[in-house]
This record gives sequence, structure tokens and C-alpha cells, in this order.
Amino acid sequence: MMTTDEVSFGFERFWRTAYDAFPRFWEVMPRVVDSLDSLIARGYANVDPIHKVIINLGILTAGSLAETVLLVGNGFGHGAMKITRAMLESAINAEFLRRFPSELDNYLDWSHVENHKLLEYIRSDAPHLLPKFPQAYSDETERDFQAVRGRFEFVTAKGKRKLRGSWCSLALDVRASRTDFQEAYRLIYPLGSKLIHGTIGGLALHSDRNEPSARVGVPPSLMLCKEALIPAHLCAVKMAETVSNSVEQQPPHSIANLTTDYHYSWGEASQP
Repeated sequence: MMTTDEVSFGFERFWRTAYDAFPRFWEVMPRVVDSLDSLIARGYANVDPIHKVIINLGILTAGSLAETVLLVGNGFGHGAMKITRAMLESAINAEFLRRFPSELDNYLDWSHVENHKLLEYIRSDAPHLLPKFPQAYSDETERDFQAVRGRFEFVTAKGKRKLRGSWCSLALDVRASRTDFQEAYRLIYPLGSKLIHGTIGGLALHSDRNEPSARVGVPPSLMLCKEALIPAHLCAVKMAETVSNSVEQQPPHSIANLTTDYHYSWGEASQP
């Protein structure tokens, strides 16, 4: 039985293995962290709504980078790869909104669709939770939804109106192409989606190729650690650039230098 003196979270013995595997990344990582922190942690006067959204997406991305590093350091590359999938979408959305600020209303008002869907789920599948939602809240949620639903509906081939699945009418890959995220998208999306959705391809990614039985590998290991760190590093650099351009402030390390650090860390592996 584990005593309080023996409590441990993660695999401390693996830390040196992870560090030695990616020495250049650990060397330059403090610079991208410092740059992101300098942009998202400072106080801004008279912040516009779009700046608030982009700064908050920057905060999420910085947190995701820390989570990726924590998982890689303990040999959980598969878990780190799942996080980079969410990191990618935050970074793409931030740059997309910066370039196309007219989309901000749709981004913000999508919350009314999400709240409506939540209440619909509770009514149909968890009615015992309804008392936790005052009638005034339900009425307001319905009013807000009806006010915006026309913007998020499309007509099917059978002439029926249906809600689309996202705040944006453009798919993520299209948003990626319009924001110079093609490289990051190709690095992250295929692997991350397989792992998140649990497809047979995702299961295969968990398999230890050195095991003839093709059993799922047991952490800690370096499996997918590099594949997670590369796109996480890239998204962090691109998010720093997005926030910098949005708030018109320069980080302590220039975007050019952060980009140089990225290619120094990964070389040819960073190429699509």
C-alpha cells in the first residue's frame, strides 16, 4: 500500500529520457513561453471584444503547451497529441478572427446555440436536472437562440432547415488555409483526430511496433512525443504572432527569432 511519503504523479525516472530526446526544444522553450506570457499576462486598457477573445485563446494555447510538455515529460505522447489537436483549433480560430473580424459575432453568438442544445439534452435525456435551471434562465436561453438561429441554419436537399455543427460556415481545413496554418494542420489534424475519435487507425497508433502481438503500448515511452511537441511548439509560435499583431505589442523575443528557434529545434521534421 502506498504511503504518503511515496505519493507520486507521473514517471519521474522518465524525465531525463524525455529531456535527452529533445535537447534543442528544451533549450529554446523558455523563449516562446516568455513571449506568450508577456502578451497574455499584461494589462490592456480599453480592450475590444475581439482582443479579449484572442487574448483568451492565447491563454488556452499557453496552458495547452504546458500540458503537452507535462505529458511528454512523463512519457504520455498519445495524450499530448490529443491536446495539440485542441491547441490547433484555438490557434486557427484566433488568427481567423484577427483576419476576419466580421466573423466575431458568429463566434460569440454560437454560445446561444450551445446553451439551447444543452437545455434540449437535459429536457430529453436528463429531466431530473431541470429544477437546477430556473424558468427565467430557460426563457432567456430560448429567446437568445431564436434571435440568432437564422444565422446558423442551412437548407437540406429535402428543403428542411437544419443547424450547422459549428460557429463558422467554413470547415477547419478551410480556415487553416486562409490563415497560413496549412503546415500545422497537416502535422496535427490527422493524428490527433484518429486518437480523439478512437478509430482503428487511432488504436494502431497506440500499438507498440516492437511487440509481435501488436498490443497497445504501456507508458512511459517516447511514442508520439516528438509528434506532439513539434506542432505544439509551432502553434505556440503562431499564437504569439497572432496576439502580437492583434494587440500591436511586441514580445521580448521577436516572432522571427521564435520561428528560427522552432526550425533549430526540429530541422527537417518541422516541414510538412
